[in-house]
Amino acid sequence: MGRAIEDVTGRRRQGVVRRLAVAGVAGAAMAGAVAFAAAPASAAPLPTIEPTVENAAPTLDNIKLGIDRAMVTNPELVPLGKFALSLFPEY
Repeated sequence: MGRAIEDVTGRRRQGVVRRLAVAGVAGAAMAGAVAFAAAPASAAPLPTIEPTVENAAPTLDNIKLGIDRAMVTNPELVPLGKFALSLFPEY
């Protein structure tokens, strides 16, 4: 009876090792394919955008709106919300 149990656990171990090896090879192949596809050799560099307040305005507006909504729904956050809004630039 002990031998049958050892055979089953041995086969399980071999199956796990085989699955891990296949997963490792597949993962390495995927990583190589993604790296190759992401950076082609003849790609032109992306244009740079200078960070300015005007470029960040939509994001800042969304953050301010979120702070305003938090202050409306949670009155105990009003002092903290006013302080947070004072840190944003005026534009």
